[in-house]
Amino acid sequence: MAAFGQLIEEDTTINEPFFKAKAFHSSGYVQAEVQPAQILKTRAAGLMGFGLNWAINHRYVIGAQYFTLVSQNDITNLVGSGYTAKKQLIHHFAGLGFSYIFFHDKKFSLQPGLTAGWCSAKYEIGEKKFLRRDYGALVPSLSGVFNASKHFRVGVGLNYRAVIGPRFFALRSTDLSGVSGVVFFRVGTF
Repeated sequence: MAAFGQLIEEDTTINEPFFKAKAFHSSGYVQAEVQPAQILKTRAAGLMGFGLNWAINHRYVIGAQYFTLVSQNDITNLVGSGYTAKKQLIHHFAGLGFSYIFFHDKKFSLQPGLTAGWCSAKYEIGEKKFLRRDYGALVPSLSGVFNASKHFRVGVGLNYRAVIGPRFFALRSTDLSGVSGVVFFRVGTF
């Protein structure tokens, strides 16, 4: 029996990337925001935060967000008896999110998004001693953006913090959940 073989020669003169996009644009921006919010079911609160965002092809945004409670919210009645001093809620959130920008090339754009992350609730029980509980959180959002220039954007939005986790004395995860308005500005490349 005769053996047949074939010699294949590979052309290595062209070094193409494994993943190749016909058009790829990458940009980034920093966002600072304030949020008038609902917390503890019926109380008003103020949150302040910032985000670092990577925009791909002017439409897809992957970002990291952080915000913290900046208003005073008394939770003494929710954390047990025996305290003579008021107990103020300390609340933080950090998460990763994804959003999509509609009408990115117009003067006004619309940006729905979803951020998932971690948050905590804590309060001081003595000199530099705290009790703390950690939770998971999902934050769906919808923002309207005024595309002021190539390097500056301002906008408003609405989001909902859905906090998930166990009770912390009488403080429930639903007490930390709530609707927030958002006012923000962005600086970066777009």
